[in-house]
Amino acid sequence: MAAKNFFKENFVLIVGLTLPVLLMIGFMVASSLPALGDPPKYNLVFSIGDYRNNQSMPVSVNLVVKNGVLMAQYSKLKDSSNNYGFYWRKLYLFDAKTQRVRELELGLPNNVDQITGMREEAVEATKSMKLSTELKSPDGYELSDSYYRHGGLFNEIFFGWGRNSSNTTITNGSRNVKLSPDDGRTYFYSGQAQFIGWVTP
Repeated sequence: MAAKNFFKENFVLIVGLTLPVLLMIGFMVASSLPALGDPPKYNLVFSIGDYRNNQSMPVSVNLVVKNGVLMAQYSKLKDSSNNYGFYWRKLYLFDAKTQRVRELELGLPNNVDQITGMREEAVEATKSMKLSTELKSPDGYELSDSYYRHGGLFNEIFFGWGRNSSNTTITNGSRNVKLSPDDGRTYFYSGQAQFIGWVTP
């Protein structure tokens, strides 16, 4: 009887103390569940600006897909003394099977000094690939940027601690797959990746 009276008289206090704990447990359980949806099935080709290149480039490069083939358009620069790679790009492939990213070779074209206007040729590293420029892959994934906080759920809820972060991902509904380079050093910042195409059969 005493316990019954205690709960009755302190009902609001008990709810106020237990509800945050229950909510925290619920969030922790939800965050530990595997992401819903199937993993990606299609490889992705994308590029980023090669701004760290400390070597002047004699030509710029523009990457376009024509009839499923990746083409590099090389254009002669009027002044190559001060561009330091700002007109160059790095090419990457996301491997759906391993969910890792590796860099593809994108070198200078042959006889680069003979380019006077614009020269277009297929990219050697992707010649065997057929690319689709549909923004969504056949299984529903698309290139996007994710924004989240990390540093511990408990600290984030009760103290506001945590570190804001953003990453380039491919997403399908609630499932996010981070584009993680296999060299362990490269990091793709939000908005940095340029979509090129999905590798299709």
